[in-house]
Amino acid sequence: MIKINENLNQEDSISQNQDLLHQTSEDNSIPKHNKKKWKDMWAAFKIPNFRWYWSAQFLSGIGTWAQAIAQSWLILNLTHSAVDLGIITMLQFAPMLLFSLFGGVIADMFPRRQLLILTQFVLVVQAVILGVLVFTHSITILEVGALALLLGLVNALNGPAQLAFVPELVGKDLVPNAVALNSVQFNTARMIGAAIGGIAIAAWGIPGALFFNAISFIPAICVLILIRPAFTIARTFLDHQTTILGLREGIIYAFNNISIRSIVIIFGIIGLLGFNWQVAIPLIARLSLHQKVIEFGYLMAALGVGSLVGAIVQTRENSVSEKRIIGGGIVLGITLLLLGFSHSYIFSLIVLMIAGFSGMIATITTNTRLQLITPDKFRGRIMGIYVLLIGGTTPIGAFLFGEIAGYFNTGIALIIFGAIMILAITYVFAKDHSIKSNNVIDSI
Repeated sequence: MIKINENLNQEDSISQNQDLLHQTSEDNSIPKHNKKKWKDMWAAFKIPNFRWYWSAQFLSGIGTWAQAIAQSWLILNLTHSAVDLGIITMLQFAPMLLFSLFGGVIADMFPRRQLLILTQFVLVVQAVILGVLVFTHSITILEVGALALLLGLVNALNGPAQLAFVPELVGKDLVPNAVALNSVQFNTARMIGAAIGGIAIAAWGIPGALFFNAISFIPAICVLILIRPAFTIARTFLDHQTTILGLREGIIYAFNNISIRSIVIIFGIIGLLGFNWQVAIPLIARLSLHQKVIEFGYLMAALGVGSLVGAIVQTRENSVSEKRIIGGGIVLGITLLLLGFSHSYIFSLIVLMIAGFSGMIATITTNTRLQLITPDKFRGRIMGIYVLLIGGTTPIGAFLFGEIAGYFNTGIALIIFGAIMILAITYVFAKDHSIKSNNVIDSI
């Protein structure tokens, strides 16, 4: 135990000295000798394995978002309750809060490709079960909650493994471009999947969207079985005690690294208050704007359009500055305020596009920055923390949002979340900037 801590302290000391050198500049950009590489915004697609993987995940992503639309609308059809929608969303994301760190440890222990094959298969089973229950009219809110919980458990393992798998496909030099392209894929799928989900529900009912999601995972499973990543690093199978020790080691490393700790705090605020769309948008559509399921799908698609534009912009950007995360978070908070006051469907569509853009800039910058400053042996665990921030905070945020919306209304909930988010990010930035300035002065 002492030896581990000594090694961590040595690594942290080196890392912190490097951080201080970088923090005196305007941002921590990709090294200058690599900048020419990023002029090609499709650089990672030159690697066949990544191209096939990206395409398959794009198809499954469309299905995933179609199911997200179907599940939210199903809950509102069953109970007509903002509180129930918040509770089910909390159940879906609670495992990410509780187990994503362990998911990161597992992603560092076992072959990530095999882990992803397993998780994708379980996601197929989950979608089929939910579809059958809805199709046979035997679904209740309890079954919806149980299957949402299962979905969250799988994603707690799937998320860190997927993120840590990208460098194995493209190598470290292409990680920034691959991360941005994955975000393009994710948000294009969200845009198309949300629209398809709304149309499918209107045409064939909720089961149609659920069965479509199950089928969409088949190409992903086939590709994962066939590809062989060129940059895979051998992993060791560890026992239970070493798993706990590995988790502790990863947390200590993240806490002692100045840059990682700062990102964790800021993005944690963004994740907690700014990424509750699975609760907020259904309530905006149905209760604030009094729209039907197709219009609900278009609102989700508008968020996806903005996110897609942000992802495309980021494929051509070299900067992974912390200021980009802060700026994205503050703009996202402003959009929450605007949505809280909005009673116009068109205006809400426009604001959601801006929200998607700003949130995506913050998300991609956080992901890329963490990937670049983290050694490979810690990557799974740090990506587990990232998944915790982006999804694990949702059960808390979704539950609080649903409770506030139920007690007051959706607009009040949006205004409260937006105001707190802007104030919290501003406070953390000011305090963090002061600490870093003092550290630089002390090092002179």
